[in-house]
This record gives sequence, C-alpha cells and structure tokens, in this order.
Amino acid sequence: MSDARDIFRRSRRLTPGQLRAVADRRFDDAMCLLESGETARANGAMYMGGIAVECLLKALLLERHPNLAGPVDPARLSKPDREVYTLLFSHALEEMLLFLPDVRRKLGLLTETGKRPIWPRLKMICGEWSIFIRYSPKLASRSDAREFLNTIAEARQWLKTQ
Repeated sequence: MSDARDIFRRSRRLTPGQLRAVADRRFDDAMCLLESGETARANGAMYMGGIAVECLLKALLLERHPNLAGPVDPARLSKPDREVYTLLFSHALEEMLLFLPDVRRKLGLLTETGKRPIWPRLKMICGEWSIFIRYSPKLASRSDAREFLNTIAEARQWLKTQ
C-alpha cells in the first residue's frame, strides 16, 4: 500500500513528456465519464478535459522555458520567466495561452473537416474552464460535455506534438 500512496505525493517536477502522459490519462478519464451515459457525470468529464488541456499547455510552457524545469529561485528569474513559473502551478489556462503565441498562429490555421477553426473554440474553452466546475451544483448536459471534449480532442493531437 505504501507504493499506492505515492500517487498523493505533491510533485513540482514533471517533464513535458510526463505532462503529456498525464494529459492522455485525464482525457481518457473524461471520455469514460462521458461514455457512462449519466448526465450527472458531464461536469466531471468537462473537469477532466480541462485538466488534460492544462497539462498539455504546461508541457508547452516548459519546453519554451527549459530553465524552469529544475529547481529555481523565483526571485532570480526574469519577469517573463517568473510569470511562466507562477503559471506552472496555477490552473489559469487563458493566461497560459498568452505565453504561447505560436499556438495561436498554428491553431488559427487548423480546422477540423467541415467545422469552424480550432483556435477560437480552444480559446473559448480556456477562457471558460475553471477548477471550480468541480464544486458547481449545476449540471452540464451530456451534449455540452461532448462538444467540449470534441473540441479538446481536435486540438489535443496538435498540442501533444508541438
């Protein structure tokens, strides 16, 4: 049982690859909740989907700021690096996007076959999603959760490889 308790250990040192692996697991969790067929699981599906995006954005931030991957003294960082360092321990998806302008440029050009461009929908999700969904007494519909996760799925493959 002691090994199982390691999953509760607070780790501040994840590599971009580890973050991508965690993103895959959380997205799979989101899909399992959605596929349960229970409307009561829609919020959980959306919550897990947002966590998947969060992990992917953090992986991209770490790749662009490799000096933040190891132990650092935040007081010695430049202002932009300090801001990114803070974001690595937050859930502020929309703010993370501000430090990834290349994501906007590249995703702004991508569309899913016969659909709208991915970027505006991903930006909307990042602007609306919050960890506080886990406390909401209101229930999302399964169709809203499906649309939310479909948008994440469209952007996910690209976010995993950049």
